[in-house]
Amino acid sequence: MKFVGVLLAAWAVWGAWAKPVPRAKIAVVKAVTACMAADRAYAATLAEKTRRWLAEGGVKVDLVEDRALASALAGRRLVYLVVCQKPSQVHLETLARFRAQGGRIAALQSYSPELAAAMGAPAPKTPRTGPIQVARVPGGWWAANLFGATGSEEAKARTLLEMAAAAVPGSWSAPVWEARRAARLAAERDYGRLQRPRPGEIHAVWDHTGQGLYPGDWPRTMRLLRANGITDLFVNVAGAGFAHYPSRILPQSQICLEGGDQLAACLAAARGTGVRVHAWFLCFNATRGSKARLASLAKRGWRLKDRAGRLTEYLDPSNPDLRWHLISALDELVRAYPVAGVHLDFVRWYEGAAAKPRNPATAVGTFVAAVRGRLRAVRPRAWLTAAVLPGYPSCVASVGQDWTAWIDRGLVDYAVPMNYFESPARYAAAVARQATTKQRARHIISGLGVTANESRLTPAQVIDQVNAARRAGMAGVALFDLDHTLVERFLPILRLGLFRPKGCNEIFMQSQRGLAAENAKDARLMPRSRPASGP
Repeated sequence: MKFVGVLLAAWAVWGAWAKPVPRAKIAVVKAVTACMAADRAYAATLAEKTRRWLAEGGVKVDLVEDRALASALAGRRLVYLVVCQKPSQVHLETLARFRAQGGRIAALQSYSPELAAAMGAPAPKTPRTGPIQVARVPGGWWAANLFGATGSEEAKARTLLEMAAAAVPGSWSAPVWEARRAARLAAERDYGRLQRPRPGEIHAVWDHTGQGLYPGDWPRTMRLLRANGITDLFVNVAGAGFAHYPSRILPQSQICLEGGDQLAACLAAARGTGVRVHAWFLCFNATRGSKARLASLAKRGWRLKDRAGRLTEYLDPSNPDLRWHLISALDELVRAYPVAGVHLDFVRWYEGAAAKPRNPATAVGTFVAAVRGRLRAVRPRAWLTAAVLPGYPSCVASVGQDWTAWIDRGLVDYAVPMNYFESPARYAAAVARQATTKQRARHIISGLGVTANESRLTPAQVIDQVNAARRAGMAGVALFDLDHTLVERFLPILRLGLFRPKGCNEIFMQSQRGLAAENAKDARLMPRSRPASGP
């Protein structure tokens, strides 16, 4: 009898385990076959971000793939299509049947003309920044720029949650969400007030766009950085493929042609603020380059091929003519602009290159040494910094980035490892591997992936990572990236303690009131999409 009882209990446990989990009425569709192979990792990141925003808002949601779309959509009432670039005819027919049965579709970050036509959306345009734009279309929504740099994560999440509430009534409660948000903000502020500033610490921010937070208004960006205790700005103004300033060596970007010299405007706005401006330069990668520029680089034999024999945007560090070209461009930059420093990025080999020399670090180190020599000759007080991979020493063999040797030889003033980890254990382990000596630690700025694709931190996590870098003796931190999420959610917490501006006096308070007035004006002028009313 005892055996029978055990058997029945085991059967009950197995039955509960084997019982199929009910499908959520809402699903996020990750593009696998409907996007280019090179973009699958990007699509997966954005799909997971969409799922997480919905789940954190209290919405029950499944994450599915587009490999067997018909079965994935069975029983759903709303699907979010993420980075659906190349839908097949089968995909389009499946989506048409889904809509005909009353299902709704939210197309996010898609520029497929076929999908747009099927959904009755306007013809897709080139990806845009600017305010989040959500178009109501028959049977759903079209939101092409939801994941762009403009707009906070909170605003983007709310847009998605409002879609869920419109398509599936009762799936999301705005009052509950607001109450949880208020409680979270209060806890974050309390934790922020417990922290203390450290004199002389570097608080850097990467500006990926190269236009500041408010394109066309660099003074406003600089006032904001100063008010929030930011000491250094890495502004992305040039690289092998482009220049955001009039260059005789590099092709001028469309941003420069339409909006003027971004580096000059940035430096002028920074004058008197105490914020140091570093020219962020993309070395062995031609991203942002036009088709003509990429063709020119290929013709010169400077572009690398991947293991499948396809040309990539990565460039060959072993080519002496390419190295001289880049050094000439950097020489032109530092002679023309009084920058506080030069910040090198992609100063490495492409990990997936078809062929690399036996010692890939030689060519990269030669380039860094040449840049150091040129910078000392032209602007001896300017810093040379480099964004580097965190996995030392594995990055020496994989991409030729022997950055601790650069520190030890005095080739760089600071290395900035991109420690984009959500896990406290992984972050702590990376910092421990990097700060092996006190001398070396003083020349390391820990890069934090606040809003990076690889990581998504909370303000408390950022505080903890800053404190871990302090305990390791590092010179400071760099935050990725200058966007509205960083400004609206993170900097207000950091400036309460860790990043508290020196003095924190009435001048600081006046600057805060001025920024608040400017933000309020923006809010009045910005059109607000209201997807909750449904299509």
